[in-house]
Amino acid sequence: MTNTITVLRPDTFAELLQAIENFQSSSVVSWYRGCRSKSYKLVPTLYRHPKRTKISDIAKLELALTTRFVQRSLPFLQRSLTSDWDKLFLMQHYGVPTRLLDWTENPFVAIYFALVSAAEAKSTDAAIWMCDPAAWNRGALDHISFKDGILDESSDQVRAYEPPKPVDGTPMHPIMIYGSYNSPRIVAQRGGFALFGQGTEPMEKIYLSEKF
Repeated sequence: MTNTITVLRPDTFAELLQAIENFQSSSVVSWYRGCRSKSYKLVPTLYRHPKRTKISDIAKLELALTTRFVQRSLPFLQRSLTSDWDKLFLMQHYGVPTRLLDWTENPFVAIYFALVSAAEAKSTDAAIWMCDPAAWNRGALDHISFKDGILDESSDQVRAYEPPKPVDGTPMHPIMIYGSYNSPRIVAQRGGFALFGQGTEPMEKIYLSEKF
């Protein structure tokens, strides 16, 4: 049976909060992502390049961006980069395109970014995505009978995605992970991430797939 995505259109802030509370009560864990437009797909910035759409080209772009980031950022950092994960999360923090997609544990952070961004773009179609990251991981890793919850960089299941492994050699589905709290933004926003692999389809399309 194919999955469906429930779309809610609250008319008041109270209705929005009630929708969030209902989702929280039915989920093991709840993460949120605010978008200034409902048309925005759930894919990371690295996968949004208008011309580089093949995963092999995306892999080359990721390597080039990482190399340039390390070369150019060292004079401005107050500490050394400790690992490839450290590089990846700092790149995300500074707005460099990566295969990470931001989520937050705090629904008010998602609401803020959705509404502020929509106001700047003069858009009335802002959206807040809600996801159970533990349930997502069980679906994405069903082929290995995964039964646990949210992952982090030390998890065995994450090693297949671990940088500097080329993205075109990683698993297909994105997984939900906690990031390294190596920047004030990640701490303040209680950030989590969808870590993408070689699959370039947006999360909502993967979820709707009968195979997922």
